Amino acid sequence: MRLLAPVATETPKARAAGRILLVDDDRVGLAMLKSMLEALHYEVETAVNGAEAYTLLREDPGRADLVVTDRMMPVMDGLALTRRLKRDAQTAAIPVVLLTGASAADDISAGIEAGAFYYLAKPADQHLVTTVLESAMREVGRRRDLADKLGTNQAAFQNVQILRMTLSRPEETEPVCGLLASLHHQPEKIVQGIFELVQNAVEHGLLRFGLEAKAKFLATGQWQQALMTRSRDPAYQQGQVEATMIRQANALILTVKDPGPGFKWRPYLGADPSRASALCGRGISRANTLIFDRIAYNQTGNEVTAILQLDKKTKW
Repeated sequence: MRLLAPVATETPKARAAGRILLVDDDRVGLAMLKSMLEALHYEVETAVNGAEAYTLLREDPGRADLVVTDRMMPVMDGLALTRRLKRDAQTAAIPVVLLTGASAADDISAGIEAGAFYYLAKPADQHLVTTVLESAMREVGRRRDLADKLGTNQAAFQNVQILRMTLSRPEETEPVCGLLASLHHQPEKIVQGIFELVQNAVEHGLLRFGLEAKAKFLATGQWQQALMTRSRDPAYQQGQVEATMIRQANALILTVKDPGPGFKWRPYLGADPSRASALCGRGISRANTLIFDRIAYNQTGNEVTAILQLDKKTKW
């Protein structure tokens, strides 16, 4: 009997969770964080300052899904890099996570207003890093899925004057937001802002989750399960969220109504440094600061109107 030599096989390489450009002038810290991110299955490219990172992304904006950058660096710091990326149409959609040892409220507010997705305190906690990066990657995926699904059909939405949608389950949020965003000529630029407002209406107004409860579930990794469980509870199936997009001559007007009791919404419109590193509670502020020209709730907080001017560039 003839024996065949064993055939060498390669272990299939795990699919990368995403591509990260990591920026830090501290080479020891850079190496440590790079190892952590690679252990989480991210592909990691590094740069030692903001100028180098910006040059890399200008050459190829698609080389990174996310940017994780130190706040304090020579040549170009993390805040300047964030501002530069958000002003450039080719890189504006890339989420930027700022790493900082600073805790000054003004410093944190400046980062949020510049468009930072999140502030991570150094040294970075692995569990928090995992949660933040997964959240950022969901945002990246939301934009890409929308672009893929619309394709050549985008032009047809420019003739739609009013689009009214209702939803009653969390899993309906993304498809509804994608359709509403389609009335804009660059839907991938505004879909996240719409998502933040509709998501709040579903989670808080319809399913009655408070901020503290959501934060606890997120911290233990049980949020999605809690969301699905409650959405199937008959006690929370008595109402719907209604979202309407209206096209006017020079603006899109979004209205989102929910059946809940409302909430104290005013503190959530602005960039609050105390929530910069919170697991939730920043979405409305990001929508107001980065996407829409104006957001206003009714007195109780169960109806929001957001205005986006069409004769201006999307805010970043």
